Amino acid sequence: MAQVNTVTYGKNRIQYKKFNWKFYQTPNFNAYYNEGGADLAKFVVQVAEEELIDIENFIEYGLQRRANIIIYNSYDDYKTSNIGLGNDWQQSSGGLTKLVNNKVVVFFDGNHANLRKQVRQGIAKILTDNLLFGDDLGEIASNQALLDLPKWLTDGYISYVAERWSTNLDNDLKNAIMGGTYKNFYHFAFDKPMLAGHAFWWFIDEKYKRENVTYFLYLARLYKNLNSASQKICKKKFKDVLTEFMEFQDTKYMEDLRKRRNAPRGRLSIVEETTPNKDFFRFQANPNPKSSDYAYVQFKNGIYTVKLIQNFDDYKTLVKYGVRTNVGDINPNYPVIAWDPKGTRLLVMHWSNGKINMFIYDLVNRIKKFKQQVTGVDQILDANFMLNSNTLLMSCVKNGRSDIFTYDIEKDKLTQMTNDIYDDLDPTFVSFPNRSGIIFASNRLGSDASKADTALPSRYPFNIYLIDNFNKSDIKQISKLTDVKRGNARFPMQYNTNHFTFVSEDNGIHNRWAGFFSTSRDGLDTLYYIGDEVLRNPTLKEFDSTLMAWQKQEPDSVSFFQVYKDSTYTFPITNYASSLQETRIAGDRGQVTETRQEGEFKFLYKLRVDSTTLRKRNVNLKPSNYMNKLITWDKVAKGKAIVTTKPGGAKVPNSLPGIPATTADTAARKKFQTEFDDEPLDTVASTSVATAEADAIPPTLLERSKLFNYRLKFNADYVLAGVTNNVLVNRYQPYQGGAGPVQLNNGNDVNWSFRVGVADLFEDVKFIGGYRFGFSLNDKDAFLSFQNYRRRLDWGFTYYRSNVTNFNNFFTGIFNILNNNVITNIYQVNVTYPINEVKSIRAQIGYRTD
Repeated sequence: MAQVNTVTYGKNRIQYKKFNWKFYQTPNFNAYYNEGGADLAKFVVQVAEEELIDIENFIEYGLQRRANIIIYNSYDDYKTSNIGLGNDWQQSSGGLTKLVNNKVVVFFDGNHANLRKQVRQGIAKILTDNLLFGDDLGEIASNQALLDLPKWLTDGYISYVAERWSTNLDNDLKNAIMGGTYKNFYHFAFDKPMLAGHAFWWFIDEKYKRENVTYFLYLARLYKNLNSASQKICKKKFKDVLTEFMEFQDTKYMEDLRKRRNAPRGRLSIVEETTPNKDFFRFQANPNPKSSDYAYVQFKNGIYTVKLIQNFDDYKTLVKYGVRTNVGDINPNYPVIAWDPKGTRLLVMHWSNGKINMFIYDLVNRIKKFKQQVTGVDQILDANFMLNSNTLLMSCVKNGRSDIFTYDIEKDKLTQMTNDIYDDLDPTFVSFPNRSGIIFASNRLGSDASKADTALPSRYPFNIYLIDNFNKSDIKQISKLTDVKRGNARFPMQYNTNHFTFVSEDNGIHNRWAGFFSTSRDGLDTLYYIGDEVLRNPTLKEFDSTLMAWQKQEPDSVSFFQVYKDSTYTFPITNYASSLQETRIAGDRGQVTETRQEGEFKFLYKLRVDSTTLRKRNVNLKPSNYMNKLITWDKVAKGKAIVTTKPGGAKVPNSLPGIPATTADTAARKKFQTEFDDEPLDTVASTSVATAEADAIPPTLLERSKLFNYRLKFNADYVLAGVTNNVLVNRYQPYQGGAGPVQLNNGNDVNWSFRVGVADLFEDVKFIGGYRFGFSLNDKDAFLSFQNYRRRLDWGFTYYRSNVTNFNNFFTGIFNILNNNVITNIYQVNVTYPINEVKSIRAQIGYRTD
């Protein structure tokens, strides 16, 4: 026997737990979720229905049938999915038609804005694929054969539809162009295809008007030629348009760099060069002012490494995990690292084997302590030490909600500080005169935002909030400290005794801002506990009705907590040429760290408090080219109707993509002050979202949706048809005694072949069948295979039958001229146990008759 077929290798998915799926069904979508993902599913179906009309109008194509959105609770759950594995068809050399399925796979990384973006990308991809390739087998086969658009072009278009442009994309493009690495656009697109594709369509938007974006793709599809489409819209060849793109971006960003600072005033600790397969993030400098130690996370070819660098040249690897591969993206959350306030301990948290693992490295004794698993939460987004080395302050995801927790390391105990639908990120402990608490970034509308499960937290920008951590009651005071006009406010931390600092892209570039904080006592609030309800300062009528409902004469208990009246004054203190990517507080001695990127290099700085700028407040931020466009669009929008109705009946502020909805109420102006003069009040805008319920969609959509348990649902995944000489299925050929020729399968050099794959929605169960016959119509092959990938141990069964007429060397001697017919039956069982994403143990046992 001799094996003559290719072997599948290098792609495994490892299931660490069992998923029990349910789904919400709305008029246009099925949203599938598993345990702990109900809130995410409610958010996704509302967003999908809300965004569908806008995307359909832009692409000028409608959704033909209900789409399926599969929601994973975390990135790590998402990486265990079998969707897209496709080993059974990837080895085919030709004639393959991959069917367009209305399927979207998304995951939650702790930020609902990113989840909304994924939903928009998924809808855009479904509509674009159906537009380009058609919706039936004949159209798909012909279009896939004739339409040959670059992948960067189509993927970039999908990304553009999902998000027109953003400050992050603008900064990435600026670094790519100004770094001087790329000779031409093709070099750029080969290295960073998604960014290049998205930037190309933004360039068409900027230079040749937004309405020509979809028209350009339509002409390319119509003429099956990019040059013809380019000549129609840009009046020049496609290659010349790409040259113009590079020149246009270079001129734009050179102009934008004027009057901006390239580097902060401070000590440069480290410079690292990034590549497409290597990146560095979560830089952490030792908070001890006399120490030059720092730690960071390195991602290189699929492997994560946490490194500690001491005395500039002493490198120590604290943890290393992952598998070496050139494909895949970076985990958005792990590993997490943080120094304790004294700089003698380093916290490391990472995800492996389906669990969240942590340890603390003691620099003095050079040992790892508290090696343990953190349970009770689905993800840990960020962590840092509080006042001592035993308590961690963390932003975690639990049941699809990002909230603030404290964690007692020795007792292995979690305490939840916030509990609502909004995303609470970047927590740090602060202590101001007469006030201490936890400062964090959140996308809630205000301090008293709606807690309804129909609220859409991605609708509003991130602002900075303060919560009292010493208040142990169920209701805590949350104070809003910033009111950003454009973009988001992130990474808050204490700067000095009276100031906090945060990062905002108000001018289109992420710069450091500061806020002067003052507070005064504002009385006591009373909490009444009656049954399962908690009443805060209730009216007499509300108090009596609650007692009556619970059939009680008096409340179960009463408590009080101090209420404060907080106010802030915010202003910028840096004016960088490129965005500040990361920043951390470095101890309690007036130090912060900053990470910025210029071209392909990342720089880590360790800085002291800029007391001069805090006193003078003289930094004037010039808006970037992109932000100038947003400001112009905003001014145009203010001249139109402010309140519009979204699908589902919700009234929301009118805003363009990328422009956060804002309010202009007088109370907010008194509480939040800036160094800019007050602008005229828009009396129409002030009536739009001033109430706590404004961010909640009326529950009509969810009321009309239906909840089902998932049952196996199969669809055709691919079709392979045509003339081929491929081996149809793994098997062994009969030994021919050393004489040739070796006959593959049915003995014909060329065959007519047909093969189809059918899979369930999650691609955990697959049926594969094929039929092939030679030109003589006498020699035939057929097979049927079943594969089960539901658990970590994968298994399958295959039956194969073949008949070959006049098989060579069937007879020997003078009888070799006689007619013969060889019928082969193979019964084969295959078992696979994956060790990691690229290694597995495989076994096949078969029974064969000839």
